[in-house]
Amino acid sequence: MYYVIVAICALIMIFIMIEIGFYNQFQLLKIKISEAFNNIDILFEKKLNLLERTVTIIKENNKKYKDAQLLDNLVKIKNKKLSRFDLNHELTIALREYHSLLDLDKKLSEIEALKNINEDLIDIDNDLNAAKKYYNDNIVLYNNLVSSIPSSIVARLFHYKKEEFFKEEKIETLEILKEK
Repeated sequence: MYYVIVAICALIMIFIMIEIGFYNQFQLLKIKISEAFNNIDILFEKKLNLLERTVTIIKENNKKYKDAQLLDNLVKIKNKKLSRFDLNHELTIALREYHSLLDLDKKLSEIEALKNINEDLIDIDNDLNAAKKYYNDNIVLYNNLVSSIPSSIVARLFHYKKEEFFKEEKIETLEILKEK
């Protein structure tokens, strides 16, 4: 009888140690996800500031855009309270509108300040893609822990839920669907 009690206690201790290991994995992933979000927030802020600078430069260099609603939409993004995922969507649309404006008006694309901003926007987009990939990679690991046994026990105990991914949207597809 003594050996049975010792074996049960040993199994309980092993189970507790395994669950502590899963708890630590959750904590590590939550730290990595938070780090990725902070990096993404910084890059979104930089991108938004650059887009706002483009509005000022465009309006200063071409009077016909002084009251353009297209440019005003870029500025309005900052005033909205958006989730990171919605902000990502809005910035993607704003950047697309900005590039379409440059395509329509070749004189704007010749402005040196806008050329510099375009290079910075490309760098920021590359950094954003890397940060989103890092975030999504960690979300995959996190969501796997939430949904698989025995780590799901820890997830239930601490109310961990599956998290959302950053999705790369095909804006053209979304706009075609809106038109229909």
